[in-house]
Amino acid sequence: MTPTIDALEPFREICRKICLNIPDSYKWEWDAQRKMAAIILNEDDAEMVFYPLFKEFRNHWNFTSIGEAADAVNDYIHSEYGLMPGQVFFTSHMVEQVVLGVAWWPWGSDDRVSMRVGLIPVGIDLPDTFTYQCFHEWFDMAEV
Repeated sequence: MTPTIDALEPFREICRKICLNIPDSYKWEWDAQRKMAAIILNEDDAEMVFYPLFKEFRNHWNFTSIGEAADAVNDYIHSEYGLMPGQVFFTSHMVEQVVLGVAWWPWGSDDRVSMRVGLIPVGIDLPDTFTYQCFHEWFDMAEV
């Protein structure tokens, strides 16, 4: 059964906190291919956003540690992305069989970073429309 947006309130709060250091000039967009909210930060702003992620997320995974992640998280990351050196994937605690995840992908030139935020279902199906609705509300994204 799909959880309600209200049931995922802890994720809304995490999203609010990770946005505190993002300058107002940035706007969240919907990555329909990956079903995640996305933002591209320039190098100067990325550092201010990166370090608070360690405080807000219980786990962080990189190229060498991903094998230690729970099976559902490991499978999701490998099926959607894979991890290369320099990339980090942050995961929260589970709420209503869903985990909040943040993909932190520095660009090859190191002058920009893509940050994507998504919901990882654990043993349930999440409709794409539900995931979009959550992030549209939490990040005040424009309609797609």
